Amino acid sequence: MKKIYCFFLLLLTAQIIYGQCTPSDGTVYTSDCTYDNPGAAVNIGSGSDVTVSDSGDPGDPTDVTWNLGSYTIQGWTVILFTNFGNLTVDEGTTLTINGDLIMSEFGILTVNGTLNVNGNVSHTIGASLGDRFNIGPNGVVNVDGNLDLSGPFGTGVQGVWEGELNVTGSIAGTVNLPVELTYLKASPSEEDISIEWVTATEINASHFDIERSTDRKNWESIGSIQAAGNSQTAVYYEFKDEEPLPRAYYRLKQVDLDDAYEYYGPIVINHAGVEESMNALIMPNNISSGEEVQFSMSGLNIGNNVFIQVYNNQGHNVYMEEIRDISSNNLLRTMDFTSQLGSGMYYIVIKSGQSVVKEKLLVD
Repeated sequence: MKKIYCFFLLLLTAQIIYGQCTPSDGTVYTSDCTYDNPGAAVNIGSGSDVTVSDSGDPGDPTDVTWNLGSYTIQGWTVILFTNFGNLTVDEGTTLTINGDLIMSEFGILTVNGTLNVNGNVSHTIGASLGDRFNIGPNGVVNVDGNLDLSGPFGTGVQGVWEGELNVTGSIAGTVNLPVELTYLKASPSEEDISIEWVTATEINASHFDIERSTDRKNWESIGSIQAAGNSQTAVYYEFKDEEPLPRAYYRLKQVDLDDAYEYYGPIVINHAGVEESMNALIMPNNISSGEEVQFSMSGLNIGNNVFIQVYNNQGHNVYMEEIRDISSNNLLRTMDFTSQLGSGMYYIVIKSGQSVVKEKLLVD
């Protein structure tokens, strides 16, 4: 009798664990588990959301495995009403899909942790409405197969690609995932000024024009550097202004192979030993929710940390980031945190050492 009882207890426990691991609308994984349904085409419904979330224990990060044929992310729309379907992998977590991943109409993939797909990644979207394929700064996507985001019209999917994307097979349809700049900084020496920047990813990038100004209105090109073109890993660049001005602004003009371009910066630098208090510029300072912003900071003390805090109009802290061990007197930082913000006015507090700068950010 005890053996029979134990058998049914184990069977019940297995069923409970299996049920908890089964992806369904609103599922939030906070502990390790495995979903076994080999060969199955899993689509949990239009507008359904699944999240792999932090367990709260740094020593025991969430690790989820799905064994299936394919998993489809899908949303729906009716006239003016849209309900996006989401698959989200939070920072510090891992989702492994042993099967294919399909992005269907109004499906959004957001990876800030690690996503492993042992199969192909494709999308069946006719037109990409907003950012759909998003890899955050600390996100890693490993595809042991082909990645084809072209879609039926060949237009590709829009998105933000800041972290790592590693694909063993062919890659297509990533033309709308732009160059992501990790940082831009300038450092003076006795004879010149060194402008350095790092890209996290590049797609169809042609070159970078380095531009200089004394008033942020009139710009001149002082040089150009060939881009890597297509890269899935970090690429370091450096340009030296050998005829520096006592005080100048610098910015990058990143040009694609099709002549489309985007600006990064500006940052300001003093060359002739001019002391400068800490300043910060937020660009743009009026945005839509989900839009990236650039923080241009100058007058920093090398070796200090920088703390960036965002408060809503009720005084609640809604975002915080620390940049450790600053290696330059100025820094340009592209930040992507606004998708979690509602409409309204927000207050940015930037602290470094004893210096504090306050700015405003309006989210429509």
